[in-house]
Amino acid sequence: MFRSKILGLVTVLSLALLVACAAPAAAPAAEEAPAPSADQMASDDGEVEQVLIGGFDVGPGGDPQGVLYNNGAGNVWFVKMFTPLIIMDSTFSNHTSEAALAVSWEPNEDATVWTFNLREGVKWHDGEDFTASDLKWTAEFVSAPMAAVTHFGISQPNQIVGWTEYNDGEADEIAGIRVVDDLTLEIELSISNPRFYDSVRGFYALPEHAIDFEPTEIFSADWWFTNPVGTGPFKFDSYEKDQFMTLAPNELYWDGVPELDQLINRYFVDETAAVLALESGDIDFTYVSADVASRFAGNPDYQIFSGPSFVTNMFNYNFLNEPWSDKRIRQAFMYGIDRASIISDVFNGTAQATPCQDPYPTFWPEDANYYEYDPAKARELLAEAAADGVTLDGVNLDIPTYYTSQLAKDILTVMQANMADVGVNVNPTFLDVPTWRTVVDDNASEWNIAYRGAGGGPASYSPIWYVEDNQWGLEDPNYVDLFEAMNAAQNADEYRAARTALCKYQNEEATFAYWWVSTRYGIATVDIEDFHYFPAPGGGPYVDRSQDWNMK
Repeated sequence: MFRSKILGLVTVLSLALLVACAAPAAAPAAEEAPAPSADQMASDDGEVEQVLIGGFDVGPGGDPQGVLYNNGAGNVWFVKMFTPLIIMDSTFSNHTSEAALAVSWEPNEDATVWTFNLREGVKWHDGEDFTASDLKWTAEFVSAPMAAVTHFGISQPNQIVGWTEYNDGEADEIAGIRVVDDLTLEIELSISNPRFYDSVRGFYALPEHAIDFEPTEIFSADWWFTNPVGTGPFKFDSYEKDQFMTLAPNELYWDGVPELDQLINRYFVDETAAVLALESGDIDFTYVSADVASRFAGNPDYQIFSGPSFVTNMFNYNFLNEPWSDKRIRQAFMYGIDRASIISDVFNGTAQATPCQDPYPTFWPEDANYYEYDPAKARELLAEAAADGVTLDGVNLDIPTYYTSQLAKDILTVMQANMADVGVNVNPTFLDVPTWRTVVDDNASEWNIAYRGAGGGPASYSPIWYVEDNQWGLEDPNYVDLFEAMNAAQNADEYRAARTALCKYQNEEATFAYWWVSTRYGIATVDIEDFHYFPAPGGGPYVDRSQDWNMK
């Protein structure tokens, strides 16, 4: 459809910016600016308005109104404003420098020192030069003692020389992160890590000169929604709480000024609301579940984007509570749930059973046990455990999840019925992400099972759920050995063998309930040209060349 400029929309967006800057956090509803819609762009002169409106934080890859270094997802949107040190390519298959701060990277002989050569000519949105010092400062800012973050941007940062001492408040800097010159950063590790490059694809640079808050205020600072400064292809324009954020093209972007005049992220309460907005012409793009994507197949007004999620959907068990230390209880869940029927009838065949947490089939053992549906076996295992005093009889088990789509509700309804059939009462509870974090992440002993997703990369696999001081209370020293062997592998064959051995052990122990890796989807109108979306875990980051997107 053709769209055009409407003076009223410009006025609305301008008022929205004024309200966001001047009003208290909870402005009266009457003063809230209405969210812009795609259909408002129809023009009298036929000129196409270069405005793209999307639900970029809809679905499991989104983090609506999230904050960097406190996000488990949301990279589809973050990467529009900020830039990571290294990024994944457009299919999330390989690491690339195409849209990253680093143009190349190499280790020393034993992979204990990594040198990152940075891109020349990168500027912050306010015109200041980006340098290697910004990366060192960012690492120390988010790693400061008592910093209000949930992750540090670099996975396994304790491998970096001096990081632990700095994070504990015993040092003034992270000694292992060194600025060689403006365009060269060096990171020294305490152990050999031939795949350390994969650890920094979530390491976004922040501007020391423009940050006006302390590390303890990272999560709560207004800066992210009033005047954030990055190096990405788009820069901040305006924000209306719970409604939308608008970005303008970054005229200083090193890879060319974006074609769009405005990029708008609309916030939605759920996927259903976003799909309705897409169908009514209010937005141009949104994530959709597999069941919704099938409705759009063959419709010439839309383009469908799809790909493997590289996310394993699973049950986390809380080992701080007694039943989950009993392997028979865990295996009873595997046998008691009809995974094959869920994949064929609920997912319509758009998911693949996984034997372990690893989402990459190349690391799955050929002889893995896929725990074919066997309710009689599940009952037998539960009875054996009960005979030894470990029972779920009479216990109502809530299953909190942050998946709230109709697809997720259908999946968990089947699981609930399956487990009821073997005598176990489970109750799915569907939560928004902040509530999920409160219920699961912040209340260690108050829950038993959580349904969630766990992403991974082709060259990295986080050990945080399996080794010492993990949040689930799991104590199994075998995992320490397995992860150490994997991380010590010096070549691709050794790494594949070690990562497969880890998968095999998870599968045999049924440490958690590993269910499937699904295909995920995005739907865009055909009005967008040169658009790209890939349903990467956590939304990426990956190369999407948003500077080339345009409306026809």
